[in-house]
Amino acid sequence: MNMTISNNAQRPVTVPAATARENTHATADKTDDATVTDKVTLGAQATDTETYPDPRNSIAQTRTDIASMLEESNRKVQEIINLILPLVEQQGLNLAKVISGEQQLTTDAASIEKAKAAIAEDGELGVRQVAERILNFAKGAIGGDPARLAAIRAAVEKGFKEAGDMLGGTLPEISQKTHAAIMEEFDRWASAGLPSGATVSLPVKEDAAAQA
Repeated sequence: MNMTISNNAQRPVTVPAATARENTHATADKTDDATVTDKVTLGAQATDTETYPDPRNSIAQTRTDIASMLEESNRKVQEIINLILPLVEQQGLNLAKVISGEQQLTTDAASIEKAKAAIAEDGELGVRQVAERILNFAKGAIGGDPARLAAIRAAVEKGFKEAGDMLGGTLPEISQKTHAAIMEEFDRWASAGLPSGATVSLPVKEDAAAQA
């Protein structure tokens, strides 16, 4: 009797050493890839932060703008003074001519009449025209900004002060009236707002309208 014995027990499979090493290398490669990816991402974030503007540039630009505004303001103030000085001087000279000519008869009649016309209410050197000329220049210097009114008013005050000093410490009566008319108009601008028209025209006084 023949008997066949079959061995069905499974033998354990041994993983070759080479295969284990390959798996280890593969895992390491994946780790390296992830590390490289992280480094690239962090590098991109660092680049983004470099795009923010340097605040020192803004501060420097602000200082430059302020200096330019102050320079422009000073220039306009001096221009107003330069406008006032010759006007007041001419008013004084014409008034003096009228007074001295009439009292001392040192000036011919034609010159006296011409001087009278110049300093009349609506004359070239009269209160109205000189005041309106200065006010129109002041309005242009203000440039539609009510905040500049005080500075321009101070410039006009300074101009009349210098004119008075130039004429011996006192303004002629006609120049005093011109100054008063300008200050009155500035008061109106401060309370009612800057005039909207292209030019400034003083309101006609009731007494002047009655005489006309």
